[in-house]
Amino acid sequence: MSQKNYYKVLGLSPGASEKQIKTAYRKLALKYHPDRNKAPGAKQRFHEITVAYDFLLEHPHRVEERASTYEDRMAGEVLRRERERMQAQARARREKKRREEEYFNRPEWHDPLLLLKYAVRGFALLFATVAIIFPVLLAIFEDPASLAGTFFFIVVGVFLMVYIYQQRSTWFRLGNFKTSLKDVKRYLSMKSVKTSKDHCCYCRDALANGKSNRIELLKTLDIKIRSYGALNHAAKYKNKVKRVVIPRSMRAQFFHRMATLLKLVSIILCLILLPFESLLWRFIAGMVTGGVFSLIVLGLAGVHSRASYLLTPSLLIKGCFWLLALFKISIVGPGFNIQTTGYVYIVVAGLLFLLDMLFDLIMGLFPFYQRLFRPLIKQGTVLDSLYREGYRNYQELPVYSVVFPLFKWIF
Repeated sequence: MSQKNYYKVLGLSPGASEKQIKTAYRKLALKYHPDRNKAPGAKQRFHEITVAYDFLLEHPHRVEERASTYEDRMAGEVLRRERERMQAQARARREKKRREEEYFNRPEWHDPLLLLKYAVRGFALLFATVAIIFPVLLAIFEDPASLAGTFFFIVVGVFLMVYIYQQRSTWFRLGNFKTSLKDVKRYLSMKSVKTSKDHCCYCRDALANGKSNRIELLKTLDIKIRSYGALNHAAKYKNKVKRVVIPRSMRAQFFHRMATLLKLVSIILCLILLPFESLLWRFIAGMVTGGVFSLIVLGLAGVHSRASYLLTPSLLIKGCFWLLALFKISIVGPGFNIQTTGYVYIVVAGLLFLLDMLFDLIMGLFPFYQRLFRPLIKQGTVLDSLYREGYRNYQELPVYSVVFPLFKWIF
């Protein structure tokens, strides 16, 4: 396809500026994106405008002029180099975006995120409905004067309902799950994967005939920080990832799944049954209960824990800070009822977003800083050597350093 035809795909005239190309692409991409437009030809149309956009950014319109002077030739050379630099940056951004999309399109990331999106949209619809109906019913059956105090919720509910109605064609069409029922059955099945001569790393005197356990470790090679002004900074991490496959027997695989089930059941039961008013303390109690029961079951079965590599000094130190801070803002009520104060949200936000930064700033001054990220329990020759080389279980980033180990510990 010629360059003129690419301009035509985007609805532009030949020679349009880069800003015009980006604006036209943005409008057409929003219109024909497969997640927003389910028409038969929308996907093909979206592919055509993306190809045209990429081509025009990499091959901008050029007006050939003859350089008559040395200054003109130098200016042309500078423009050519600047254009090549911008094209290289555009290609690097697209490549990075492609890698990120490939990573988050993996079933283990795509399906939980998609389920969370469906849950959030369902909750938004429920909230809008309740916000409109409940104040009216309260005014009719209880106190008409309450309508003045709850009118704000009606306004919010109406605006949210109007927005949902405008997005009704795609509100609950966010895509399909990549994990099929067949994949779930295969995961839950306890059939022997293969006959192996390798020994299980979790059970003594057992062959690794089950599904292997895979652990990803990363090592930060470089950090580039860019500042775009006050309170506007960005950090770019260059990481090296190592994937370690740990042989596992059918017996270890079965009891590891039992441990996961015990943790989930304990957390759910504590959230529902415990008399604490604080949901946060119920969740913590569920984690402790599930951890104790799972360790007892694994100990009786003679199987090592699959999540022992997460137990590092840094995680223990941060966990102590969490418990101490939450205990300080809690009030022990009558009986065995723990109530959190009004400062709980400020404290939790500080723990999530500031604890990792302060931990790195303070502990980074000591020579034993890298040892804080090595597991307290020996993990075998391969993993221990990687930890000594500077590899870690996860990136020490705000929020992520709390969510990731919790997710890995449960599942």
